[in-house]
Amino acid sequence: MIKNQKYTAKNLDQNFVSKQSAFKFECEGCGDCCRNIAPEDKILLSTVDIYRIANILDMEMSEVIEKYCDMVPGRESMLPLIIMKERLDGSCIFLKKGKCSIHEGKPLVCAMNPLGRILFLNDETQKHEFHYFIKEFTCGRSDNKITVQEWLDKFDVEKYDECVKMYKELGKICSNIMHSMSTDEERQQMFAQSFYFMYINYEKDKDLYEQLVVNTEFLKESQGEKQ
Repeated sequence: MIKNQKYTAKNLDQNFVSKQSAFKFECEGCGDCCRNIAPEDKILLSTVDIYRIANILDMEMSEVIEKYCDMVPGRESMLPLIIMKERLDGSCIFLKKGKCSIHEGKPLVCAMNPLGRILFLNDETQKHEFHYFIKEFTCGRSDNKITVQEWLDKFDVEKYDECVKMYKELGKICSNIMHSMSTDEERQQMFAQSFYFMYINYEKDKDLYEQLVVNTEFLKESQGEKQ
């Protein structure tokens, strides 16, 4: 099981690891990390996660959200946030017979476990880059040595890096628009639009990055016309 930790900028900087760094871990499929999920550890899903799940289950993204997710408003971002549902016993809704039923397309945060990562802006290049760190864990075997890069390759995590960055850019735009609204009615309308452009206006059979770009550019242009 992964230990719940609070990370500060200081201790993160001290614990970042390169992709060539090696660590000892091998998942034994015990399912402990999928059970007894604490409120603060609920799985927050991005468009990328929902897209991956939709393709694994051969469902539309809207169907995945309706059947397997809950939506809550972000306190600071004011955006609709999608959280994976849990069973009454606190276990993941996709845990079946002790195994992940969407193993090949599970959320990126689950796929990377026990790795964590944060997206930072490189001041020199002005480009966003992922920085990785290794969480503390109490499950799995520690006799298998593997590099960060090899672990990421297991689930094609980096395949979606640009999609994750574009999703965050889209969310930033939606949040900025939300904060600029002056009335509750305007905020309610923008909340619904944010939900549509961030999670619904996608087809699982088309390239996700291109769709994210289209939605992002549309919002940018619509805001430009209003200003």
